[in-house]
Amino acid sequence: MPSPTQESENWRGILWAMLSVLGASAMAVSVRGASLGLDTRLIVGYRLFFTLIILGLTLFLIPHLRSEIRFNHPRAHLIRGFLMACSIHFGFYTLSVVPLAAAAILFATAPIFATIFSVILGRETIGPRRTIAIVVGFLGTIIVMRPSSELIDINMIYGIASSIFFGFALVMSRNLARTDGPISTLISSTAIGLIITIPLAAPVFEITTDLTLILWISVLIIFGILRQYADIQAYRYAQAAVIAPISYFRMVLIGVMAFFFFEEIPILTTYIGAFIVIASTIYITNRERIAKNLN
Repeated sequence: MPSPTQESENWRGILWAMLSVLGASAMAVSVRGASLGLDTRLIVGYRLFFTLIILGLTLFLIPHLRSEIRFNHPRAHLIRGFLMACSIHFGFYTLSVVPLAAAAILFATAPIFATIFSVILGRETIGPRRTIAIVVGFLGTIIVMRPSSELIDINMIYGIASSIFFGFALVMSRNLARTDGPISTLISSTAIGLIITIPLAAPVFEITTDLTLILWISVLIIFGILRQYADIQAYRYAQAAVIAPISYFRMVLIGVMAFFFFEEIPILTTYIGAFIVIASTIYITNRERIAKNLN
């Protein structure tokens, strides 16, 4: 049974997870809006560049935050920064070409990949029931992708790639946030991502004067900072098994926003796939919680 301290930390994690859901939903919609006029590589560059400036100004104006910056594990920061950069680029491209509701489901597979990577790295073991749940989760993803349909969208593969990289980053987030702090983790991933993005975005660089695009980019930057910081804090305080079910509310928000802003209506296979992915991932995280309580 969880201790009172763990219960308290779980609740803090839940609140941060809810903020993350809000941030991620606003990000998804803003990326789609901005991609109507800008290349996604440039959108990533804008986001990381201005995020780094905002972080720098924040540290300058609030001196005590600078004392929280530490990079005791530089190799881990480099690896996580690279993983996050790959996830962002694949994810932003997916959001620009795939229906938003379907993209949200593809991104929801990240906890499944996080479980797989935890096993590969020897951090945990899983039994046959969780193995079956993982397989079922992938079947749900395949339904969303509709491989037997003439309307199959190969671009959905990029969404899976984004989840793979993000799942690996999730495995690293908890320990890194506890040892070096969320601000350090946020700074390192932003800076490393920008370094990787500069040569990718250079061929398509432009300074837009379109007010609508500027608004979408501004929403992306603000909610992107909120989402990334909230993600780090959520996994810092709460167990993954507690956080994962909350993240599925993001599908609802993104679906509503997609309909409101872009008149997108999910098809039947999207709903079926969503149900399967959500059910399997909730089972995986619940089994993880039970296993930890037994140890």
